[in-house]
Amino acid sequence: MELTRSMETYLETIYRIRKRGTVRTSDLSARLNVKPASVTQMLRKLHEMGLVIHHPYLGAELTDTGREIAEEVLRKHMLLECFFHEVLGMDIDSSYEEASRMKHELFTETEDALRRYLRNPSRCPHGIPIP
Repeated sequence: MELTRSMETYLETIYRIRKRGTVRTSDLSARLNVKPASVTQMLRKLHEMGLVIHHPYLGAELTDTGREIAEEVLRKHMLLECFFHEVLGMDIDSSYEEASRMKHELFTETEDALRRYLRNPSRCPHGIPIP
């Protein structure tokens, strides 16, 4: 399944901010700094792909497949953050920003190599568990 950067970002954001399963459209709109209509349009696409369950006027929740993809994207992000912060000595904010840009292009082989090099970290520099 071919996903765009935007689709991956939506899945990751839903994963990060979900509380009781359903993430409100307005919360996604605010977090991603996009119009609610754009969020609704993307949620419909992700729903058609089987990655979210879209509840019109309420929001969305991840399907099992959507959750797996979100965790993969988030794991890549966090491993890159660890590398930038712990190995290259970048500050936490810069590490986060750089990881945000690069996570979409990271191959699985590179992710595995980073995990080995970093000795399988359990938490990112912010202290959040790595999925």
